[in-house]
Amino acid sequence: MNLVMKLVALGDSIIKGVLFSEEENGRGHYSLSEQNIVNHIADSLHCETINLGKMGSTIENGERILERYAEHMDGTNYVVLCYGGNDSDYDWNAIAKCPNGEHHPKTSLSTFEKTYIRIINKVRNMGYTPLVLSLPPMNAHCYFDHFTRQFDEQQKKNVLKWLKGNIDTIWAGHELYNDAVKRIAEATDAHLVDVTSALLRQKDYLCADGIHPNNKGYHLIAKSILSAM
Repeated sequence: MNLVMKLVALGDSIIKGVLFSEEENGRGHYSLSEQNIVNHIADSLHCETINLGKMGSTIENGERILERYAEHMDGTNYVVLCYGGNDSDYDWNAIAKCPNGEHHPKTSLSTFEKTYIRIINKVRNMGYTPLVLSLPPMNAHCYFDHFTRQFDEQQKKNVLKWLKGNIDTIWAGHELYNDAVKRIAEATDAHLVDVTSALLRQKDYLCADGIHPNNKGYHLIAKSILSAM
């Protein structure tokens, strides 16, 4: 393994290390894991790291963050990229209010692919090696229960109506963007870190919200990245 002097990670809450914990009142809260992916890599390799993960970030946010922090990335060896979870998500409040309306993912698939490819090319032009993460698997039913927990019964029925009664439709949309990530990595000859398979081989790697890894999940993702490096 080559000595890694510096690693930068860009992405959403997966890179940030967000955890979700349920409370007895049924509400729950978010916190940051001290065992997040970037910290684990830093501890394992004793290298300098910069965590540019941001909760809720989409691929277009990621491009802006890359440009904003470019001058701070000198000496970087690897840039870890993790996007797609928020891009594939929907405005569920809008759907709950108007299930008969036309609703689209936060980022269209075509925009997602074009922007991701552009980011990878920018990283390469800076002289750094991109590592593209596939998406951690989600639990659609847990996620549905999570984002509808503050909805009334009618709003829940509206969301189910829009999903045509099939909650697994949420998972299918997530997988559509995961497939796109794999195509993007192949098209750009970037190294794909298959965290999807690594997590699916395990159990109990997700928080109660169905989308954020728990500490075990973050550890497994970090191990996958270290193996790729």
